[in-house]
Amino acid sequence: MSDEPDSRFRIYQHDSRELKSRLEAEFEDVDGLVDTIITSPPYADLIDYGDHDEQVGQQNYESFLDDIRSIYKQCYEIAADDCTLWIITDTYKTNGRVVRLPFDIADELENLQNHKTCLEPDCSGHLQRNRGNGTLVCQTCGEVHDPLPESWRMEDNIIWDKLRTRPWHQKGRLRNVYEHITMYSKTDEFTYNKDAIRITDPDEFKKWWVNYPERYSPKGIVPSNVWEFPIPKQGQWGPKVSYHPSPFPEGLVRRIVHLASDPGDVVFDPFAGIGTTLAIAEALGRKPLGFELNSEYIDYYEDHVRPTALREVGSVQSTLQDEQALLQDRIYTLRIHKYAYELYKELITTDRNSLRDGQIEFIQATSDPTQFDQDADPAASLVFVCESAEDFNDVSMDAAMEGMLSEDKGSGDYYGVDFDPMFSTVNEYLDTLRTDPPTLLDEEVYLYQGKHNWAESNMEIGDWIECVASNDWLQYWSKTRPPLVSNLNIQVENPMEDRGQKQAGHQAGLNSFD
Repeated sequence: MSDEPDSRFRIYQHDSRELKSRLEAEFEDVDGLVDTIITSPPYADLIDYGDHDEQVGQQNYESFLDDIRSIYKQCYEIAADDCTLWIITDTYKTNGRVVRLPFDIADELENLQNHKTCLEPDCSGHLQRNRGNGTLVCQTCGEVHDPLPESWRMEDNIIWDKLRTRPWHQKGRLRNVYEHITMYSKTDEFTYNKDAIRITDPDEFKKWWVNYPERYSPKGIVPSNVWEFPIPKQGQWGPKVSYHPSPFPEGLVRRIVHLASDPGDVVFDPFAGIGTTLAIAEALGRKPLGFELNSEYIDYYEDHVRPTALREVGSVQSTLQDEQALLQDRIYTLRIHKYAYELYKELITTDRNSLRDGQIEFIQATSDPTQFDQDADPAASLVFVCESAEDFNDVSMDAAMEGMLSEDKGSGDYYGVDFDPMFSTVNEYLDTLRTDPPTLLDEEVYLYQGKHNWAESNMEIGDWIECVASNDWLQYWSKTRPPLVSNLNIQVENPMEDRGQKQAGHQAGLNSFD
């Protein structure tokens, strides 16, 4: 089998109004040919309402919408059932009126058959769109027709904040810094890999992620529907030329490609321009397919854009997976340590038993971090160590855990960890460590002084046993919480804490590590 790419997957110099017939000349079967469509129709000339008929976008507005519907109808016919269509457009103002292009296109795409009169045999009444549900209602006989099963369906409308743009503005129109990214699906079974685009950098999280790790997915947060990507500067993909249009940012295309397709899928652009979208898609392991009338654009794509993308873009999914693995470790470690302290608070404050502050000497938490990337919830063992069994004889651990789940306690059921808490006396705890220590504690342990996010020191397991036997662990008590010993190591700053307080509180801990 040849390693050469299939030459049929390229940019064709052809009118996209005839895209289906042109592809039928290349492929034996075009049904389900494309998996993702990412495009922006040429609408800049519409602002002047030109009278040219040479190509899409150089015509009056209604003719433009007719062509758009025809083109995307052909796209629908060659699209796989799990295909999505992403159209990037904007509103604009002409003759004192804002033209709502993204939503006028939506009206056309959600009625691909262009039904205007009643479909009943003996009725020719006018069909009026119900803007609430997208159906078409006959104004004569009242019959309701639903065009959506044979049309594109809008799924989302995303705002692309371009961060920088031209400084133009006018009365009644502020400086425009965004465009619309409208997503459509063919069926309900569309590809939507949201885990592939999660944000894993905690600096982009809200400031309370350390205090409330149970509210954050270990895989990262799903982006909002406002995307910030600066428009590329001219020359990013090759030498500056006078006809060079502004291409899409690499990050924007990368996000859509990862979200809406899988490696090996066909990414299609019926208005390819200089081919930025297709070049990035190919660099990410997809097959590029597009149409463009301008031969100079295609030459620029072949000579500059495609080689640059294949050389410089590459796939960052391995990096994302590494970042997700690091975030999973952080989130689950924070969850386990926080839960240990929250359960401690529940145990000493409830009126159901006599256990009070100071009777729990320290807490041990252990969990296998190799479980953090599994589908099932990871397991965690918690040991609450007391001086005497009399301290906890009347305490129901199950009741305390149930108290964590009550509605007025907030988020006790969001941790996503299978906890197994128990009590132990100091002597029983020491005997276990000396004779049959947990596998996860066979090397070193980390000590936390009341803060679940910052290990103040670490020591070998033998040193920890000696520390417990000699009561030296008492030095690790905080003002309100016992020390927590864990096989899990984490040191992350808490954005909710005062900066000076963090520096003062962590200085000793940093020096205590080997």
